[in-house]
Amino acid sequence: MKVAIIGGGPAGLATLRFLAHAHEYFPIPPIQVRLFEAESQIGGTFSYRVYEDAELVSSKYLTAFSDFRLPDDAPDFVTPEVYVEYLKDYATNFNLWPMIECNTKVEKVRRGPNDVGHVISLRNKQGAFDWECDAVAVCSGINVNPVMPHIEGIERVPKVLHSSHLKSRDQFGENTNVYIMGAGETGMDLAYLAVTSGAKTVTLCHRDGFFCAPKIIPIPQALGRSTPTANKPVDTSVASLFDTAYAHPKLQKSQLLWTYYDSWIKNMHKFISGTEEGPDQWVGQMSPDRKYMDSILLCKSDKALPYMSVGKRSQSWGNRIRSFFMNVKIEDTKGKKIDVMTWPTSIDRDSNMQFDNKLTSDSTLPKEQLKPDVLVFATGYTRDFPFLDNDYPTVAQTNIREIYKEGDVTLGYIGFVRPSIGAIPPLAELQAQLWVLHLLQHQYPKEVPTVRDSNALESYNLDYRLHPRGNYSFYETKRAVDHESYAYQLALDIGSAPKAGSVMKKG
Repeated sequence: MKVAIIGGGPAGLATLRFLAHAHEYFPIPPIQVRLFEAESQIGGTFSYRVYEDAELVSSKYLTAFSDFRLPDDAPDFVTPEVYVEYLKDYATNFNLWPMIECNTKVEKVRRGPNDVGHVISLRNKQGAFDWECDAVAVCSGINVNPVMPHIEGIERVPKVLHSSHLKSRDQFGENTNVYIMGAGETGMDLAYLAVTSGAKTVTLCHRDGFFCAPKIIPIPQALGRSTPTANKPVDTSVASLFDTAYAHPKLQKSQLLWTYYDSWIKNMHKFISGTEEGPDQWVGQMSPDRKYMDSILLCKSDKALPYMSVGKRSQSWGNRIRSFFMNVKIEDTKGKKIDVMTWPTSIDRDSNMQFDNKLTSDSTLPKEQLKPDVLVFATGYTRDFPFLDNDYPTVAQTNIREIYKEGDVTLGYIGFVRPSIGAIPPLAELQAQLWVLHLLQHQYPKEVPTVRDSNALESYNLDYRLHPRGNYSFYETKRAVDHESYAYQLALDIGSAPKAGSVMKKG
């Protein structure tokens, strides 16, 4: 069997690892696998779409693959550069380099003769060539085309760029009015870069609020005293036992658990910081009809938050009393601040931003700040697969665990889900395992049976997709999932979720 993998990021490497070693676990011939990467090195977006002071928002404990961990002496949150070196070590450890072809662009993927197999049209330094194969794993295309929403009058701004083109603080200029458009993790990172640069003012604009869940668990100060306990990454605090794992299916599918988590998170935030949004988040409130934990993608970048909350913290007697006894540490911003506004409706003829829909927490901007000198869109990307023929299913049509379309297992999309709290690489690793298993069962039905191990739980459907609320559906737009629920769903499908009795026997 021949398999092509498109993309040399974490998803592509994980898929390559399981395909390349499948013959060690099943009585099948070695699979001929070729991974095609258009750039000069592996790493994907971690190699080419990074900026100054960037670090991963998921911890090394969760981000690393299950059978090859990040070094013990690595910090909890590594830089993209360190992560790319880890991916290279992963390729070395599993002897994947002979199957990786960098500087090789996939120009076209089409069905083979009589709709059997696939034909890959490629181009490298030696020229163009075709390769016929039995299956294709698409692991590239999620962060390709920058999204730059139109704002009437945008041509009046002297400097407009997308976050993918911003690499360092000096691009903000000196004594400038900087606008960051978007309140996701990249937007928050860039707002922090801007406020610690030579910019005169920094304004962050959002469409309908945001909800911060810092990547490090905030430990509140009691009576103003710091605790010696080291803060832990928030993604290490998410436990699946008796929540997704070994929870009764009716309980897991009910709204009860989400109601509990929603209440717990909001009340704890309010207890330790006075606001039910992110700890010390006094701006950017979401609409009440969509501010619910089962529907939102939490923002895990919080370096900019202290600058946003300057002058916005409640001065009520109740909050003063609460903060005297218990409060998160308030960072010293040294007089700097980030103003927060809702999305502008236009830019007028005098080059001033026009804001019609305001929140009570929005800043009151002086007239001179309404005229942007630098505007950065941190508005993400659209998925794009220009190399795929039109008769292939799209990501939206993948109805088998968001990986492939039923009846068309030979084309798989790996790494195209986004967890609310979690990391894409470990989910891509599980997706790769399930896709490879189903592909082998399709190609080698006798050698790779569908019989489950007697110690494995039977699979059933979990409620792992984020729910639509308030005219927003992050599942529809970003394939957003609950990390633990989706991971457990894949484990059940693979047959790697053991029965409780089997676990107890292991001690």
